Amino acid sequence: MLDIFIEGELIDLAIPTEDFASGDVWYKWFNDHAITKYLEQGVYPNTRQLQIDFFKSINQDRLALIVQNKNGKPLGIVSLSFINHMKRSCSFAIVIDSAADLRVAGFGALEASALIIQHGFDMLGVQRIRAGQHVDLINWQQRLELIGFRFEGYHRRNFVKGDKVGDLVEIAVLYEDYKRLKKIRRGKLWDSLKNMKKRVKNLPSRSIRIKYDEEFSNEIESYYDQINLL
Repeated sequence: MLDIFIEGELIDLAIPTEDFASGDVWYKWFNDHAITKYLEQGVYPNTRQLQIDFFKSINQDRLALIVQNKNGKPLGIVSLSFINHMKRSCSFAIVIDSAADLRVAGFGALEASALIIQHGFDMLGVQRIRAGQHVDLINWQQRLELIGFRFEGYHRRNFVKGDKVGDLVEIAVLYEDYKRLKKIRRGKLWDSLKNMKKRVKNLPSRSIRIKYDEEFSNEIESYYDQINLL
């Protein structure tokens, strides 16, 4: 069993060990094409030794925690990386094996995200946490808006994997966004599964990304068509 670092309602965030890195779970996540579909990993095979090497490379610019259910079963990994204490910023990422525990996979991933975001602001003292995600993950990105993330724009054709090329969506949560939500929810981003289910149910049918695409994409293209003719 891994030691729990942050305790949650549905899941816990646990401290990875070299024994866990050398086991038969962690390295296999990055060989599963269903899990790595929207990740850079999965092009070359991952091995136990490569996972051990990655574990040993973790230092003060990365916080990586294992997401596990309440029975101690590992479901994935959540991390803050590129932690820059001068700029007070970092990057967020999460990888979940949705098939490992269907009862908690969706909301468990959201709670894991909320827990590590709160830790980043409260304990690491960062002011901005960003992420770049595949354009197809629009539903997940809207759920992340419930813990403060906002749509910031696109990195065009920045996802390249084999013959698949797509845009990356840039999202970020600022400390002031986090403080506002924390105050509303009496001190926590994740205030209960019950409340989060209500919020997800009541999310707008058209996300801000959809509105942006519908209202500005043609205008942007028209603008650059004019620029190109100068």
